[in-house]
Amino acid sequence: MDKVSADMVRGRGYSWPLLTLAAGVLLLGIAFVASGTQAQGPAPEATPTPGDIATPLQIAAAVALWEQSGHAETFDGGMGADTTCAKCKSPFNWDPQAAAAEAALDCAACKRVPGEERPLLVGGVPIPEDEWEHIGCPVCHEPVGDSYRVTASFWNQKLGEYEPVESNDELCAHCHEGGHGFRVIEEQREDRAHRGWECLDCHDPHGGDISCVDCHDPYEGSGAEEHANHPDVTCSACHDRGGLPLWFDRDPNSNFYGEVVTIRFAHTLTSWPSHNLQTEVSCGRCHHSGTTRHPALAQEVSCSNSSCHPQGASLSWCIKYEQGMR
Repeated sequence: MDKVSADMVRGRGYSWPLLTLAAGVLLLGIAFVASGTQAQGPAPEATPTPGDIATPLQIAAAVALWEQSGHAETFDGGMGADTTCAKCKSPFNWDPQAAAAEAALDCAACKRVPGEERPLLVGGVPIPEDEWEHIGCPVCHEPVGDSYRVTASFWNQKLGEYEPVESNDELCAHCHEGGHGFRVIEEQREDRAHRGWECLDCHDPHGGDISCVDCHDPYEGSGAEEHANHPDVTCSACHDRGGLPLWFDRDPNSNFYGEVVTIRFAHTLTSWPSHNLQTEVSCGRCHHSGTTRHPALAQEVSCSNSSCHPQGASLSWCIKYEQGMR
């Protein structure tokens, strides 16, 4: 690999004209994840089959997307950035033999108080930011010389070897299933709106932003008027099927700042889009809750342009809601 291509693998500077050319490679649907660091896993000696090794152009295209993704920046200011919590955030930094390895699996071990910084685990070993590996290509692709295999596999830090995966969902599930609140794989299995879909049906394998409106025009069809009346409400907040609590996100660092979104426990109370969706909507989740556990987010409704509420409405009187027209 020449110097320019090597710099691309390492996340160094590269020209936009080359990236424009490289982006065309994405049309081939190559599932390859690029890293901003050198490969940390062992380079296999087996002779690769033609087409199984990523070319410099493929690497450049993947890097351009990867740098926009959350996988490229997983260091969280030192909170939990140690040899235990690195299991998913930076697998090559994870020490499965660390004293706090078991405690890291227990939510109560952090004793976190909402609104305060999360303490380091007892026995956890902090890792300097400049040594943090993030989630780069050698986590999901076997290195071969100066490149990587196009086919995906998962680096098992505990075993010190790569594990084959039968599907992209299986690969994603290593971190996005089960513990610490990230139950998106389980949610997707219950989803009615996108039944049977896999992660890569919506998400690019290397990153890049994804939004519901990339496929759905909210201002077309039967729900257009209600969508226009709720500009600060995320799609999944209204269409969540799993009964997640809703809240108005006031965190300026959040991707959902100033919006109503679903919330869950994931290390902290964190905004995270629901992956268990339905086309039906229950207005009562925000406007007519009537419970102390999930109080109404909008005590009053102002829908003066709506045929439903031509003069606006308050929480106490919605004839259509009382008649069961939710």
